[in-house]
Amino acid sequence: MTDRPLSRLVTDLALGLRLAFAGGRDSRLRTALTAIGVGLGVATLLLAASFPAVRAHRDDKLRTQSGAVVSAVIAPRSDHSLLIHDAPGVYQGRTFFGRIVQPEGPNAPLPPGLSAYPAPGTLAVSPALAELLHSSGAALLRERYPQPITGTIGPAGLAGPGDYALYLGSDKLTDTDPSTLRIDHFEDKLPPKPTDPVLLLLTVAGVVILLSPVAVFIAAAARFGSEARDRRLAALRLAGADRSTTARISAGESLAGALVGLGLGTVFFLIGRQLVARVTVAGLSVFADDLQPQPVLAALVLVVVPLLAVTVTMLTMRRIAAEPLGVVRGAGTRRRAIWWRVLLPLLGLGLLLTQRGRLTSLDNSQALAILITGLLLLLVGATLLLPPLVALASRALRRVSGPPAWQLALGRLRFSPESASRPVTGIVVTVAGAIALQTLIGSVAAARTPATDELATKDHTLLSVSFEGAGDRAGQLADQLRHSPGVADATGYTDVYASAGEQLFTIRVADCATLKAMEHITDCADGNVFTALGITSASAGRSPLAAGGPVQLEPIGEPKSAWQLPASRATVEQPAHDGRPHYLDTILATPSVLPAALLRTQTASADVHPVPGTPDAEDRIRTDAALISVESSVYNPTSRLPDAQFLSVRNALTAGTVAILTLIGAGMLVGLLEQLRERRRTLAVLTAFGTRTRTLAGALLCQSIVPVVLGLALAVVCGLALGSALLFLAKVPIGFVWGEIALMSGAGAAAVLLITALSLPVLWRRTKPAGLRYE
Repeated sequence: MTDRPLSRLVTDLALGLRLAFAGGRDSRLRTALTAIGVGLGVATLLLAASFPAVRAHRDDKLRTQSGAVVSAVIAPRSDHSLLIHDAPGVYQGRTFFGRIVQPEGPNAPLPPGLSAYPAPGTLAVSPALAELLHSSGAALLRERYPQPITGTIGPAGLAGPGDYALYLGSDKLTDTDPSTLRIDHFEDKLPPKPTDPVLLLLTVAGVVILLSPVAVFIAAAARFGSEARDRRLAALRLAGADRSTTARISAGESLAGALVGLGLGTVFFLIGRQLVARVTVAGLSVFADDLQPQPVLAALVLVVVPLLAVTVTMLTMRRIAAEPLGVVRGAGTRRRAIWWRVLLPLLGLGLLLTQRGRLTSLDNSQALAILITGLLLLLVGATLLLPPLVALASRALRRVSGPPAWQLALGRLRFSPESASRPVTGIVVTVAGAIALQTLIGSVAAARTPATDELATKDHTLLSVSFEGAGDRAGQLADQLRHSPGVADATGYTDVYASAGEQLFTIRVADCATLKAMEHITDCADGNVFTALGITSASAGRSPLAAGGPVQLEPIGEPKSAWQLPASRATVEQPAHDGRPHYLDTILATPSVLPAALLRTQTASADVHPVPGTPDAEDRIRTDAALISVESSVYNPTSRLPDAQFLSVRNALTAGTVAILTLIGAGMLVGLLEQLRERRRTLAVLTAFGTRTRTLAGALLCQSIVPVVLGLALAVVCGLALGSALLFLAKVPIGFVWGEIALMSGAGAAAVLLITALSLPVLWRRTKPAGLRYE
């Protein structure tokens, strides 16, 4: 007796599987449409299941490439040691990894990705950087790196195929430069990264928000062809099947599409990962070989997707009565119970608000489970609210008179609000999630960005150029930059840090002409010293440093040493250069005050002002500085960039959002084409009675606009609520970037309009008289 229900379930599911493939051309076509939709969703889930492997591979490569450099353990000189100097670069907003290398023996370790060291004065570059160097718009970059390219960095030396990287061979590096390291290996353990609760929240929320539309999309794909399938179920009822049997047979048909979709999804994934390797989104690229689904997650996808298809079909059939004379939908006999649909998002919001400060690591499984549950309840609840809203709107708009296209659209919405809202549910979840993510990302980015000063005057932008190990030549280097094309002015100086007891201060060394230009100094001679009080000392009423007092010099890369502070000629007001306030006291000194040997090892700085309106001014100055010294670096203080770890998470979420929007757009197109195919005879009859094609096109557009407007309004409300909850959890002040919200909403609306436009050629074909044929 206990095996009977199970055997009946298996028998009915098997019959549904047979009907899906042997029920005629329409059944096979519906199965194919379902399989395509499910396959797209499965491919996306498999890509998501590959992210742990991608992250592990990136961490392994970083450990292999830079472990010893990050640990900064100085190795003794030997035949297997190497001098290495970091020389990163920026060109037109692209950041690339660069290193200057000088092997000290025949057994020096090769950097990952290289088969041989580049000879002094030659380059080994990544394929992406080689392509950029050979492009027509990279003249300044070619000028910056005129060295011949003699090698290529292989995949082992790159985190992704789109990475910009280079190795420059040299024979001029010395271990006296504090920024040059001597190592005898590359691979080493990276220091553990402390868990950042905000970034953890952003990651978890991003994964759940990005994968929720995929689940909604798969559930909608399982119902492709549902109207024609329901009509066929009426014939089964006429043959003697009860309602439970028809529900199980319908679930079997959905299961058939889901199973075929698993195979198609695997094929789409294999194709997609090859395409992903060719695409760089927000600076993030991935090798195809790194996209390997985690076995447990892949197995979960293969099990959950068929179960989801069966469950959705069984739940849908509860609201449909397939009778021998036709299909009666529950929507027409009783009003929908909305209270539980409203309760779901409210419950999800409440769960989120209880987790403030509790998610501190992935090991906190309880907080993690509650967070994920709350996110899912809020997002899924939003989709469940859309069909009753469409039904309510269609009844309310029934009194609004309009052209025939409007009346046809309203009739369709009243007849089947589920079919009208089904393609839009994915857009609702995607837009709501995107609004929440952009709200969280924008607010966290503002909080994580260091508070930078206004470093731009009305007509000038300040760039800071550094030359390591050239502190005794700061004035000469500034003169060279000053004579470069597009440079209005350049001021050179060298800063040395020092302390007197617990009081920290800076010694700024420059010639008299520079001190007069930078500070409020009118009379200066070589050997003079001046004192400029910082904001801290001025507000505290602290007296200037006393001459002859004990001072400890703390030069970079050099041991600390005692120094006697000379008598200050005057105490001057310290101006805020281009809006920069000075917090530390500053001793202004001419070059002869400090030992020349000490200055020679320090970093020379130059504040450079480009000529206003100069195109590519920053890239021009970076190139000029590199031509003076390949070890130079340029810093733009006005660039407000968040920390690198946050930037990598943001880039990954941006790439995921683009992929999900593409998936949802493709699914909407497939669903709309499937609806047109099912209505082909109706469309042909309307055309035969004189309905113009443009009227049908207008009806199709209106039929899409009503659910889209309601869906986007619902998405904005849910997105703002979810974004506020996430900001509350992150302990960040609640604020909204309305421009981003408008952009996301506009993108959702534009996607629907584009998909509707793409379906018009199919609509025109469906209105031909051949559509009247019935077999």
